[in-house]
Amino acid sequence: MSIPAVEDSWARVDAWLARHAPRTRATLRPPASQAGIEGAERTLGVSFPPDLVASLRCHDGVEPGDGALELPSYGALSQVADIVRDTTFLRGLAEGTEDGADRLPLTRGIALRATDGLFLACRPGPHHGRVAGYFDGYMPSVPPWPSLRHFLADLAEALNGGFPFLGHIPLAVDGRLVWETERTVPADPVSPLSHAATLAEPESDPPAVRRPVFPDDASTPPQPARSGAQRLLFVRTGRPRPAPLPDQPDVVFAAGLTPEEMLRRLGAVPGTVRPRDRRQAQRAVESAWAAHRPLVRAGESGGWAFAILEGGAAQFARPAVLRALSAGTRVMVLTRQGPEVALTLAEDGVRCPEEQIRRVMSPRKPNTAGGPWARRLGVDLWPGSTAAYTGFLAELEQEFGIAYDPAGEGAAELASALLLPFLDDLPEAEHEPPAQVRDFDLARFVQSTPPQRLRVAVAAQLTRLASETGIDTYPEVSDALDRIHRGLPVRCDQEDPLGVRMRTLAAEVHATRELLRHEDSGPVSDEDLTAWVARDHAARALREFVRLPLPAAAATVLQQRVSLHWREELAADVRGA
Repeated sequence: MSIPAVEDSWARVDAWLARHAPRTRATLRPPASQAGIEGAERTLGVSFPPDLVASLRCHDGVEPGDGALELPSYGALSQVADIVRDTTFLRGLAEGTEDGADRLPLTRGIALRATDGLFLACRPGPHHGRVAGYFDGYMPSVPPWPSLRHFLADLAEALNGGFPFLGHIPLAVDGRLVWETERTVPADPVSPLSHAATLAEPESDPPAVRRPVFPDDASTPPQPARSGAQRLLFVRTGRPRPAPLPDQPDVVFAAGLTPEEMLRRLGAVPGTVRPRDRRQAQRAVESAWAAHRPLVRAGESGGWAFAILEGGAAQFARPAVLRALSAGTRVMVLTRQGPEVALTLAEDGVRCPEEQIRRVMSPRKPNTAGGPWARRLGVDLWPGSTAAYTGFLAELEQEFGIAYDPAGEGAAELASALLLPFLDDLPEAEHEPPAQVRDFDLARFVQSTPPQRLRVAVAAQLTRLASETGIDTYPEVSDALDRIHRGLPVRCDQEDPLGVRMRTLAAEVHATRELLRHEDSGPVSDEDLTAWVARDHAARALREFVRLPLPAAAATVLQQRVSLHWREELAADVRGA
């Protein structure tokens, strides 16, 4: 198939914009003069490829402003003056190298960064005239176009046919061209948590590895050598492996609670509660049975209950966890994350102010190789934080009678369980929602719509979002949506059925993402992650609708809508409210 000339593609672009997006059409500049183009070529010392000259003779780029023609991810088309300025700048950055001297910027980048955007190769050779995208001067994974002629032909075809271009769909909204991301939500994603429920927890102790027996082993009677046979001797050499450093896990102490109550407040998963020592707990949490959920062990010391994080993402210092643990009591959390050790206090659901958290930062030991197994190999990367952790424990024992020894507790069988992590806190009520959402003037929409009509319209959008992502198949969600439409209150605290469902969706996302980080991802795929993320975001939108001011919730709901026609649907929802 023949590729249209540059002028023909621009004629198709102009006609579509004039018919559907006149505000965007008005931002296209008049043709550049031949003299201006030749002056730019002399200034830069290059000859512009014929396609670029033809394009500039149609339009000298775009006039920035509201509704300007911008390409998704790459910004507005460059004017001749932009090409000269940005090329000169890039050559200055790449002085002494050939980088930046062999390409001309076609666009200005989303943030007007000279190192971002689409570029046209101008060096003579097989790639002369090729168009490719760059971010921070590096070519991304977007396939390049053989020429600007091909690029403009694809742009014209996308506008006139409504086809994807650079991963986005062109739409005409209020006389402007906007680009919407192509979105799909796979149905029935594989659930890592459901898969884990079909697995058995690993055995407490693996079968002992049988030690090979060699002829010269002292426990084996000597055997006569066969005539002509050679004996193979094994000699162990090298230094003995150093002893691992003492365990210093995250630990939380709560006055007057029992270990069982500690597990309940932390969100213990029913059916996983049983006694475990540290070795058993760590074997369990590293297995597929845990599905990347945290595992804790809980005990008692001097009237204080304590819980130890044996694996999984850090939990104890999160605000939602501190509120749950410290309700009606006093809590102290000792955490260690590499170089930082922190001691945090909370009482009756209120965490101490940030300035009262005691922190110790340790510089890294110089000339020390790191890695996840460093502590097990006896390598102390941050000896200062190791000492600070021990010092904090000594203070807790002296001031509160809490005698906790990580090494001693490791061998004890303590009550333990996997956790269903709490949801993150929502923004404060005074948090200002964005004025624009997906090229939509949310601030004007909120201001111009009566509150009750606004609530009904956003609730309708929320229902559509729940259907698009599949969360309306959960009874807790469908019941909540029904109550919203009937004007009834909805409970979604952490321990309410709806809150537990939302926590489970967040756990599915975390487990799927962690599985995909490993080479053997098990039963899940990238499509499963896409589906779980969409469901988690939709659940958050529901939570915000229940808990936050309506404008903030509306921003999240509209941002997450999947349908390309959400604007028309929103207008119909407002009219029908």
